Amino acid sequence: MSEETPSVQKQTTNPYLMPGAIVLAGILISYAVFATQGNSAKVQAPAGTKLIEEEVLAISDEDHIYGPKDPDVYFIEYSDYRCGYCGLFHDTIKELIEFYDGKVAWVYRHTPYQPGGKEAAVASECIAELVGEEAFWEYSDRVFKNQKSLSTQWHADMAKDLGADSDKYSECISSGRYDDLIAKHTMNGQGLGGEGTPFNVLLTKEGGVVKFSGAQSLENVKLFVNRALNSLE
Repeated sequence: MSEETPSVQKQTTNPYLMPGAIVLAGILISYAVFATQGNSAKVQAPAGTKLIEEEVLAISDEDHIYGPKDPDVYFIEYSDYRCGYCGLFHDTIKELIEFYDGKVAWVYRHTPYQPGGKEAAVASECIAELVGEEAFWEYSDRVFKNQKSLSTQWHADMAKDLGADSDKYSECISSGRYDDLIAKHTMNGQGLGGEGTPFNVLLTKEGGVVKFSGAQSLENVKLFVNRALNSLE
């Protein structure tokens, strides 16, 4: 994995106060259609919708956050449960959060490019809804350890094992209520320059942004995080 030179850019608005939803010249009515051309797949917006260069989607109650509640830096990962490199990177980020004890929090966002990725993303959201945040992260750990075994039944069995009511889980899966959220995450990641997974954005509490792609080594990622933290001094 080649190294990138870390740089810090500023958002023009405060990411903690402004709604950072994708900027659209129109209203997102239906779920975006995913092309399935590997990690370079693109998301097509609904007809009549124009994507404009956007800022990082603001941290909100919709997000799944691992780590401190008031970090100096949010590590936002745009990821795919069926992406092999994302599986390798998953443990790296866990180590990173532990290393920067109290300074960095991890935000997981969905960009399901691979076949079966969206199904896993929806399952994770339903498990979080029915069981809670700890179950979401436990599910994520298990998914990345069992990528070759994933199936509709595997997700259902995992939901039950984590404490979800089977009938409520089935209703959630079939409802489609997380389609827009997943599309929003994916389109935001692409609008920020992400062309594959994992795509990573470091967002400081002062609005600084550091972006980099790929499953970088722990030591490489520390360079990016240190640059983000140093920008706050």
